[in-house]
Amino acid sequence: AVLVAHSHEVSTWVLNALKQHTVTSLQQTIVWLRGWPAGLKLNNGLDGFLAELFLWLVHFWTLVFQPFTSCMRAVVVVAGYSGFVGGCSMQLAVISDTLALTTLHTYWFYMVATRIFHWQLVTLYSLFNLFRGRKHNVLRNRIDSCDYDLDQLLIGTILFTLLTYLFPTVLVYYLTFVGRRLAVIMAQGLLEIMLGLLNHNPALYVALRVRDPRMFPGGVCYDTNSKYERRFIEAAWHMPGSPVRLSRDPIPLSARNRMNVTVLHMRSLPIPVSALFFQYYQIWVQFSATYLSQGILSRP
Repeated sequence: AVLVAHSHEVSTWVLNALKQHTVTSLQQTIVWLRGWPAGLKLNNGLDGFLAELFLWLVHFWTLVFQPFTSCMRAVVVVAGYSGFVGGCSMQLAVISDTLALTTLHTYWFYMVATRIFHWQLVTLYSLFNLFRGRKHNVLRNRIDSCDYDLDQLLIGTILFTLLTYLFPTVLVYYLTFVGRRLAVIMAQGLLEIMLGLLNHNPALYVALRVRDPRMFPGGVCYDTNSKYERRFIEAAWHMPGSPVRLSRDPIPLSARNRMNVTVLHMRSLPIPVSALFFQYYQIWVQFSATYLSQGILSRP
């Protein structure tokens, strides 16, 4: 109801926050990288090229996203009315999807920086093998020895030196966009944790478990009943169908018609309170597999 009643103010605040954190701050970071960030002296030519490239991508994103800014109020209204249909969990789902769409450009920037960084690493590794007199055998997937000519060694030395001096510049841009990508993924992960807590809230089950533990049986337990200790069963051999009688006499009168027995008492065991939270453990396992794995940065 609050989102619907104040949809204009909320949409304006959301647009300003998105512009500040996804466009303005990104432009300021790229401009800061064009100088000597944190005292690091980067390559001027490559630094200027990468800065112009990413600034152009930011400008292109603002042009693409500009028509959708007029729909932000409608998104806020939909998020408000979705609370009446699906509750707070539906609102969190709408917020998570909106965050993923409005930060899509950070994933593009990360992919561009990753491609450049990976290409440079692979090239440096190949040139390093050239100095060692080795090469990668594609067919056998191994490193074999190889004899290179003088011209090949000379060209490899020049390329290796150039890429080595350019590597810090590429690394700085790569780490910058990796940090932003991780921030977006962690925000989405936090929303998913809140969504899981709402969908698997065991408050009712915990209250019932505390009130009456017998409502949640978790097994049975057998123990000897002291009430029937030192008793014997009299078997009526001469009267078929006669009921079995218990006797308090510890010494049987006749071994033929009396037997020593052990009486077991069975009682129900309630499940422990910790077992009511097993779904949270499943949520943590799913969260770890999704957001704490090696392929986390490849998720769009």
